[in-house]
Amino acid sequence: TLTAEEVATRLQSVLVPAEQGFVFRPVKREALDASRGTTPFAGLFIGFSFFIIAAAVMLVGLLFQLGIEQRSHQVGVMLAVGLDRKLVGRFLSREGLIVALVGGLLGIGIGIGYAWLMIAGLNSPDWWGQAIATPFLTLHLDNPLTFAMGLFFGVFIAWLTIVWCVRGMRKQPIRNLMSGQTRESEALGGSTRRGFPIAECLAGCLLLASIGLFVLATTQSGEAQAGAFFGGGAAVLSALLLFIWARLRRGGSSSAIATGGWPLLRLALRNARRNPGRSTLTIGLVAAATFLIVAISAFRIDPDQRGAGGFDVLAESTQPIVFDLNVASDREELRITGDAEATLAESEVIALRVKGGDDASCLNLYQSQRPRILGVSRNMVEYLGRDDQPDFAWAQTGATTDEERANPWLLLDNQYDDTPDAIPVVIDKNTAMYSLHQYGGVGSTFTTTDDDGREIEFRIVGLLANSILQGSLLIGEERFTSLYPSLSGYQMFLVKQGSAGTVAGTAETVTALEASLSEYGVDAVIASDRLRDFLAVQNTYLSTFQSLGALGLLLGTFGLATVQLRSVLERRGELALMRSTGFRRARLAQMVMLENVVLLLGGLLTGCMAAVLAVVPHFFSGGAAIPWEDLIIYLGIVLLVGILSGLAAVIATLRAPLLGALRGN
Repeated sequence: TLTAEEVATRLQSVLVPAEQGFVFRPVKREALDASRGTTPFAGLFIGFSFFIIAAAVMLVGLLFQLGIEQRSHQVGVMLAVGLDRKLVGRFLSREGLIVALVGGLLGIGIGIGYAWLMIAGLNSPDWWGQAIATPFLTLHLDNPLTFAMGLFFGVFIAWLTIVWCVRGMRKQPIRNLMSGQTRESEALGGSTRRGFPIAECLAGCLLLASIGLFVLATTQSGEAQAGAFFGGGAAVLSALLLFIWARLRRGGSSSAIATGGWPLLRLALRNARRNPGRSTLTIGLVAAATFLIVAISAFRIDPDQRGAGGFDVLAESTQPIVFDLNVASDREELRITGDAEATLAESEVIALRVKGGDDASCLNLYQSQRPRILGVSRNMVEYLGRDDQPDFAWAQTGATTDEERANPWLLLDNQYDDTPDAIPVVIDKNTAMYSLHQYGGVGSTFTTTDDDGREIEFRIVGLLANSILQGSLLIGEERFTSLYPSLSGYQMFLVKQGSAGTVAGTAETVTALEASLSEYGVDAVIASDRLRDFLAVQNTYLSTFQSLGALGLLLGTFGLATVQLRSVLERRGELALMRSTGFRRARLAQMVMLENVVLLLGGLLTGCMAAVLAVVPHFFSGGAAIPWEDLIIYLGIVLLVGILSGLAAVIATLRAPLLGALRGN
């Protein structure tokens, strides 16, 4: 007799599951792998948040420095009575640390609220719900390490900024502190040292490095491209701010007496030079927010005809159709009559074979395990190669001959000596990078496993740019039939209307296809609508990133108003003296407003220049466009909000009592 184990062993040696049509799949492991998602958006948010963190650091330094300057007399007295400078510095640093800790704890609550608002927007069909297929996102607060890390790094960065501000205060002579002279500026019209321009040289090096990073970003993909973009943006912003700071410091040597027009504007420019560090930080606050708004806006993409390959309708069926919809006799076999027959008779229909699989488009939040495969027919290759037919937009191809450059779809018929077993495939660029994580581009290979457990190797020969074929692998029809001989017929159809086609006619074509081929489960959509749905995902995520720019704008506006108000309070005696010598209050208010506008425009121009340098390489490669109307609206709002923030300083100027200000009270 045989034991149970021996029976099992013999049966396993005789009965091969694959030969009986059985395929065993680790369902749980596949589900866990798919749940990891396609794109690590946390890294992108951290990258974009870098500019907001930089703006917050500048604001912390600015506010703390203003607070120390306001208490300079107190610090001078403490030093005058014999307290050690290091002791006073530790006292001020710990005081700031307490404030930063309280702010960090408040920030955790505000951050939770911000995350909840973002998720609510993604779950709302009226807001950002188009970016996900199903509104099931929830807020998870079960990882205390996240809050601890956020609190630690936030407080630590703020504390380092405070220590830097205190270090500058400790270097001031006691006499200056007692008299309230703590600013880095020199008297207007005074001399400045013109040694070796270290700041300008450093700015030039950073600018060259940023240009190199921006160019590198166009040759990279995925996280490497994002890292190059963020690094280049930070470098160019730092370079421009360094150059502005150096010019403000060296601008004080110009003559205090000058003739010509625009006297208030020239006076406002000189007042901006009285404290170069403060003015540069203020410009940097606005510039960081402007950079985010302008750069992200440039990556918004609107659907165009090339994204649909010139086709008007995309239809899919649940059952294969073996008839040719371009042939009248075949349409008769399908019992297509009436308006549907008239519509299809004037249209060109391109059919594709379909091997069902996972949706690898951006509409699927899960990681695709077995992407859908489409078989590109010879009819489609020839049709898209015609001179009168607009082909799909190509991001990259492996074409080496003039014929292949004119019609890259011919690459699907090639066989390569270095990868003889690999099947040439065309993929949408977004699908390759974000869903399949294939960053190698044209010429790279990857392997998938089909439902039968077979491993299939593919070689990328072309990447489409923002097409309606996103989410699928496109291979030649001959290779498709050799891989899946049991699959007959066609299940995807691209329809090009006749020359008299209209928007209303396209809608009629959709209705006609669905009604006439209902027994095949045909679902038809307008091609431009499908493309708009795909692009809406990208544009929606860009909108979430732009919300960070709005947060930076809030920081910049608050910092600008604080600086201007502080400047007015410091110059009460000067403004009162100007009033006593004949300057009208309205004239002084105009001068203060011009100072605010000068700093605001400086921040806007700096941020725009940095964004333009960041976007130009992507613009020439077709990955970005310049939405002039949206940018004008965004920058107009920034300018308006910044001007309104300066009204507080203007009101303080108008209400300042003349006699008390002259007496120094």
